[in-house]
Amino acid sequence: MIKKTALIMTILAILLGASNVYAVASSGDMLDNKDIIIVPFWENAKEVKPTILFTDGIYSGSIRGSSEVTKISMTVVLSVKNTNGTYSEVSRTSNSANSNFVTKSSTYSYVKGKTYKLTVTGQVYVGTTYENVENSITATY
Repeated sequence: MIKKTALIMTILAILLGASNVYAVASSGDMLDNKDIIIVPFWENAKEVKPTILFTDGIYSGSIRGSSEVTKISMTVVLSVKNTNGTYSEVSRTSNSANSNFVTKSSTYSYVKGKTYKLTVTGQVYVGTTYENVENSITATY
């Protein structure tokens, strides 16, 4: 049933011209279940990458665009999980570049036992048109 639902949603997204399709993962071993893995699709962005390095006290983000990309602006937001399950922002950095690649890192004093969420958002420009991109990860120190 999950496979049929995922397939129907994918077909609808394609037919309706959706520019972003997000992954939905089921529990269990992906390869053994022969599940379909859907990855984000952007027209001009090739990679939107958040990275957390607990031991070095660093978080970073990067966005890589296609060769047609003329500018990228990016914001990287680090949040910590509260006891009620919500996240609160604890640090933020941003960068932009008139090229098809942008990166930015910053430091933070992580606390052991806490769960962090790192979100990279941005705009990828080709001329004066742009698309919004986003990717996030969560990790516990």
